[in-house]
Amino acid sequence: MLFLHHGTTSVCAIKVRLTLAEKALPWEGRVLDLRAGEQHHPDYLALNPNGVVPTLEHDGRVIIESTLILEYLEDAFGQPLLMPADPWQRAQARLWMKRIDDTLHAACSSITFAIAFRRVMLRLTPEALEAHLARIPDIDYRERQRESIAHGLEAPGVARSLRAYDRYLADMDAALAHTAWLAGDDYGLADIAATPYVNRAAMLGLEGLWQGCRPHLAAWFDRVRARPSFDLAITRWIAEAERDRFTVDRAQVWPTVQRLLGEVR
Repeated sequence: MLFLHHGTTSVCAIKVRLTLAEKALPWEGRVLDLRAGEQHHPDYLALNPNGVVPTLEHDGRVIIESTLILEYLEDAFGQPLLMPADPWQRAQARLWMKRIDDTLHAACSSITFAIAFRRVMLRLTPEALEAHLARIPDIDYRERQRESIAHGLEAPGVARSLRAYDRYLADMDAALAHTAWLAGDDYGLADIAATPYVNRAAMLGLEGLWQGCRPHLAAWFDRVRARPSFDLAITRWIAEAERDRFTVDRAQVWPTVQRLLGEVR
């Protein structure tokens, strides 16, 4: 049996749900309230010492780290295969995923807190906010949150995060000019891994990063959203609380983002 510990809008959890949906694998799960800090409870830390989602259990065996979970599901289960047969294309797929783990995920976190979660977190008392931050074991992640919550888009590292995001999307558009999907002519794990990050940008009012300027990426995102797995893994998990959390002032966000990108380019 597959049992997934996950969060509703967590980009890393979405990657796993997309893979489960594409492979039509039955699974059960537990949604953790990340805002309430359930990922830091001792029972969960016993499964995942990093205190993050997702965590997959398969017949009692625990797998952590979303990219490893994707590769585990690919190795453990058969058709449809989501990695290319060609070795070079497989390497390209892994490179797209590695770049997410190395840079894009941290950038996504900083930008998300600066644009959307900041508004919610500032409703907390200073004591409650500090208690929330203190529970985060990763010091770098904790301080990125602290800066983004305190200063929003003007936080010291957010401009660099926007540049990293912009560069990744630019490289996607360039690659998609030659193939239908990121690692060849077939949809696969590279596309699955990138999907929640492009979708998160859209939720944050950053569609200007591709609309009208990166047609291959825009067409790719249209194809991704048309797949049944998008609804199964993303749309149906967005509850009213998440819609409120991602309510952003788009008229203010996009001009500020354009200015910041202009300053760092």
